[in-house]
Amino acid sequence: MLGDNIVMQYQINRIVKRCEVWKGRLLHYLRLKPTSYNIEMVCHSSSYLISWLNELQNYDEDAYERYVLNVKSLLERASETIFNYYYMKCKNSRPTKLFNSKSYIKNVKRLLDHIYYVLWCSYYAENDSFIENVYNIIVWDIAKNLPPTMSMKGKEDRRVGRNLWELLVYFEKFLDYEVPEWAIKKFQTKDLIRPKVAEEETYNIMAVLDEIEESNPSISSDLEYRMLRNDLLWATELGSKERRKILKKVLKQKCECGQNFSIVKSDLLYDIKRNDIIIFAKIVCKNCGKTTVIRRPVEKTRMEFDALDKLDEYLYNAYRISLIDKVKAMLQKQGY
Repeated sequence: MLGDNIVMQYQINRIVKRCEVWKGRLLHYLRLKPTSYNIEMVCHSSSYLISWLNELQNYDEDAYERYVLNVKSLLERASETIFNYYYMKCKNSRPTKLFNSKSYIKNVKRLLDHIYYVLWCSYYAENDSFIENVYNIIVWDIAKNLPPTMSMKGKEDRRVGRNLWELLVYFEKFLDYEVPEWAIKKFQTKDLIRPKVAEEETYNIMAVLDEIEESNPSISSDLEYRMLRNDLLWATELGSKERRKILKKVLKQKCECGQNFSIVKSDLLYDIKRNDIIIFAKIVCKNCGKTTVIRRPVEKTRMEFDALDKLDEYLYNAYRISLIDKVKAMLQKQGY
């Protein structure tokens, strides 16, 4: 027992030292003139500080709470500095007569590329008022002045619209903001929520990630990858619980003959008309053989696919690795 406590304290001290390193670097870059490089380093330093804070929380909740209080004001400054830098570039290039301004779209892309650093820092700084301010600016300034995704020309421009749509959904689903319907529809396209993998494949994703990290040791220390991986783990857990809960309710139903049902097949489908991901279950009565089809919308599973898409895209852009292709290859080996 004593040995375990010594090891635990050693780990906590090691993590706190790493927190101190990134706290110092963050403070250094916040003191410098806000240039493109310095702002990138603010993003880099704050994200590593948050990553080590998460590690600290895993070992000691009290130590974590004390250290968060120590860096709250620093993370608050970081979130405001990052957002103000990129938002001012958007304001300075806002379109006037030419609505579809290339420079404006380019600067909105840069803002959206860095917006999650802003939200993460604000979240850990408990700066809710600033998050609300960011939300209002994104909706009533950025979304209002950006052209609809369907009218944008070029893959990169349309990707800006897609990223803005994902951010608006993030505000609506995760942060419980009431995003106006016009804003969601303005940047929505038919292919945005289409699942890329089937229901049974989600259970193989973590095994594939373990293989990827073993084959490419540097990936596991990549902060962006770790954040996206954690988001996927969290979303997969929520999605799995949601699907199990629905199927459990289905199996509690009784047939007209009074007997229970058994599940023949369950899968996920994309309802284009309703823009929903639904769980499809085919059930059969154990007694009379009557077959019934059940369809239910699954909102948390939608979050899971969004998280999977983001991680798959990041791995491909950064390492030329397709997570989805590897999952499908594993399933083929298993005989699916």
